Amino acid sequence: MSADVVFRGATAVLPGGTALADVAVTGGVIAAVGGPGTLNAAEVVDVRGRVLLPGAVDVHVHFRQPGFEHKEDFGTGSAAAACGGVTTVCDMPNTHPPVTSAERFRAKRDLVRGTSHVDFGLWAGGTDVAELAAMAGLGAVGVKVYLNRSHRDDDPYADELSTPDDETLRSVFRAGVDRALPVAVHVADHEREVVLRARLRAASTSDARLVCRSYRGDGVLDALARVLAAAADTGCRVHIAHASLAPVAALDLIAAARRSGVRVTAECGPPALLEDDLDRLGVFGVPFAFPADDAAAYWSALADGRVDLVATDHAPHSPADKAAGRADVWAAPPGYPGVETVLPLLVDAVLAGRLSWSRLAELTSAAPARLCGLAGKGTIAPGADADLVVVDPAASTTVDAARLHSRAGWSPFDGRRLAGAVVATYLRGREIARGGELLPGPPSGRFLTPEGRS
Repeated sequence: MSADVVFRGATAVLPGGTALADVAVTGGVIAAVGGPGTLNAAEVVDVRGRVLLPGAVDVHVHFRQPGFEHKEDFGTGSAAAACGGVTTVCDMPNTHPPVTSAERFRAKRDLVRGTSHVDFGLWAGGTDVAELAAMAGLGAVGVKVYLNRSHRDDDPYADELSTPDDETLRSVFRAGVDRALPVAVHVADHEREVVLRARLRAASTSDARLVCRSYRGDGVLDALARVLAAAADTGCRVHIAHASLAPVAALDLIAAARRSGVRVTAECGPPALLEDDLDRLGVFGVPFAFPADDAAAYWSALADGRVDLVATDHAPHSPADKAAGRADVWAAPPGYPGVETVLPLLVDAVLAGRLSWSRLAELTSAAPARLCGLAGKGTIAPGADADLVVVDPAASTTVDAARLHSRAGWSPFDGRRLAGAVVATYLRGREIARGGELLPGPPSGRFLTPEGRS
């Protein structure tokens, strides 16, 4: 056959495993996968000695638009994604104003359309069932709800995304069932979190470890149990956001729920920060730094399937925002920019023997695409979008925050040396990034809707 372009001779990570293969692309779609040297095209990209991955799908990013553009916007966030090998993102609704109505959903979609370098979907938020149905009709990939509440008194939208009680949560879950939407939950027990934070803050205003631990109190396990019970009662597809912010025992609760038939998935980012890093990072590592044993447990869960997928919770804050915690670590906002570093960190994990290439592709591409109903994404197979990432396993990468593309301008992994390197990123067969730099050209990312919806 003859195609537009053939990627020749890579170790391709395919649905059935890895194989030396040619991958042919026509019209931005994978036309065929064949043995090395068996496919022809007008253009041949020699990728022998390289690994060819499906483009990563990050279903949990905060690109901060509208309302917090001093932290990030779709232009900078999607540039970071592209340069890191992420070809699809799904943005969360806690913007300013939050996306809790069809009017706001439509306004956000129209605002960012044409500015993204990668394909994107949008999550809906809030607890108004009629508005959730309307946002589903506009193409929302799912619903995000929060069991915690804002700690800010000056935010007029503070609690629009929060669920005030378990019955409200169940009503959102029933809406999810009615509209075939997954519901992602930020699990917390707000009252107990407030008490725990006050106790730990009284012990120290400078120990970032205590801030990390405040997110993982026993109240989180009780809240998770209530979420899983509500999922069992309603039949909703429930997704546990950043499961690694719960105690490790949460893995057992989720596994038991699955065995009993609950439709539950869980995500975490790569557990690559250890509490020892906080000696250097302070608040810049909060809250995703782990004791070594917990980090090992989450790496194991990523490998064996107890955690379904990787999502970054890409949460860019300006250095000034984070540095506010130098006087009082409890004043710093949580999170860090992660969409550009997630795939390099996981490639390093594969080369260190923590994961297989196939498991990496499942965690970063196939499973996230399934969660959000993104047909044609997350796989190297005929008929899929030609979203491809070329990795050189023989190279190495040193994370350099000055070269990253998020407006945040910093990374907790700055200076870390990683095995392997993301060489190039292709979106629907067109190269959009090479060597960690965005290539010239207008943003070509498309707004995505779940399969079967307008």
